[in-house]
Amino acid sequence: MQYTDEELIQLLLVDDRKAFEIIYRSYWERLYAVAYNRLNSKENAEGLIQEIFTELWEKRSRLHIHKSLTSFLFSALKYKIFNLYASQSVRRRYINENKKLVTEHSNETEEWLSFEELYGLIESEINKLPEKCNLVFRLNQKGQTSGEIAEQLGVSKRTVEGHLDQARKKLRVRLSDLGITASAISGILYF
Repeated sequence: MQYTDEELIQLLLVDDRKAFEIIYRSYWERLYAVAYNRLNSKENAEGLIQEIFTELWEKRSRLHIHKSLTSFLFSALKYKIFNLYASQSVRRRYINENKKLVTEHSNETEEWLSFEELYGLIESEINKLPEKCNLVFRLNQKGQTSGEIAEQLGVSKRTVEGHLDQARKKLRVRLSDLGITASAISGILYF
């Protein structure tokens, strides 16, 4: 028997497991495709989708779906992705340090680039760095000092600093070629 989304929502509100299973089977693949496309990570995409469906079941008695079930689930996914981005230290620092910058320069690149697009561009450029440079840069992004990275990789602190300088120079050139302002680049590369 086919159910409308409204019927499924009503059945879910009265603890109908079959309704939940139908919702799960109907939406899992589409939600996963969007999540994977945004995150480029199978594990993160699956984790977010699992969280959405777990919360849907756990909070079923308190659901207030004002639009369609589709809108509700994809909005939940959008917020999960945003929260994942925001929870990571580089992104959190970038958001905090550059909120004012984005507002002040409303006619510049930051206005037309959504946060996700900007992050995607930055990630793409970081991924183009040479392997060692990339590794050192990412460890530094996670808050490790040059000394800690040097010890972890078994190289000198000077070598680590050279990799960081090389990464920053390459990223500065690549990001400025994409039209990202110098002040935004500074916020990204020196956190």
